[in-house]
Amino acid sequence: MAQSRVRTTEGSLETVACEIERLPEELLAAVISLTSPPDACRAAAVSRTFRPTADSDAVWSRFLPRDLPQFADGELPLTPPSKKALFRCLADQPALLPCKFVSMRLDKATGTKCYTLSARALHIAWGDTPEYWKWINLDYDEVKSNKRFLEAAKLRGVWWLEIRGKINGMMLSQNLTYAAYMVFKLAADGFNLLGFPYQNASISVSGSNSMQKVCLQSYMEAGDDGVPQKHILKSTFLGYSHYDEIPLTDDIILPRKRADGWMEVELGEFYNEEGFDEDVSVSLMETKMWKHGLVVWGIEFRVKQ
Repeated sequence: MAQSRVRTTEGSLETVACEIERLPEELLAAVISLTSPPDACRAAAVSRTFRPTADSDAVWSRFLPRDLPQFADGELPLTPPSKKALFRCLADQPALLPCKFVSMRLDKATGTKCYTLSARALHIAWGDTPEYWKWINLDYDEVKSNKRFLEAAKLRGVWWLEIRGKINGMMLSQNLTYAAYMVFKLAADGFNLLGFPYQNASISVSGSNSMQKVCLQSYMEAGDDGVPQKHILKSTFLGYSHYDEIPLTDDIILPRKRADGWMEVELGEFYNEEGFDEDVSVSLMETKMWKHGLVVWGIEFRVKQ
């Protein structure tokens, strides 16, 4: 039986390319569509033979969700030049939904749907009372990852802190585990302790409620040796100084710094089953003491990696 061999010569790659050209385009498209958006881009970049098929609508229609939501007028081109162009448009910058307070983008690596609820889309207890909350405008440089929402809610002072958001399961990609993340900052002009050592976060799906503890006044980052380090953001408000006595145990979820300069903390996770047509509700609460200085930008729902 004859055996085929690939020689490591300049002509060998050309020979392989010629063999690939003989494959039916439908077969090539089917194979590439079983990979991922980054793989398809790499295939188009490294081979002129692959490029027409790797960039084709037949491939990229498999990466695009079939149930894209309705977007606000003017968010997308009326006639996108190709499926790949539409994918890149939705992956590079979030698009607003008609309400203008919710945006959606596609994950560049997987094509899954990610949603952001702006602060205006959230239920913030006393949020419309100027004595307690102030709505502030943000510069473009402050929201590098999502320039669609240039407004945030800044806590002036309140005893009852309650922030809630919800999204319908049918809006999300199905049969995947999602997590909800609150995106926030602690004001540079000082902040209260927000009820050290933790606040309560919860997520509710189909009547089942899951709770966990979070600590907004701290954060986690990788140390020089790669071991995660826990940090507490100290405040001198009311002369509080007993930070060494605060136990940040493993059951308390700590925020992480984002590349855009904001912080995010996971409020909970859930599995979004196919056909799930109910609201997923998330919340953050703290009612033990007077607090101020929290800046809330929104809540993101992303597939958990």
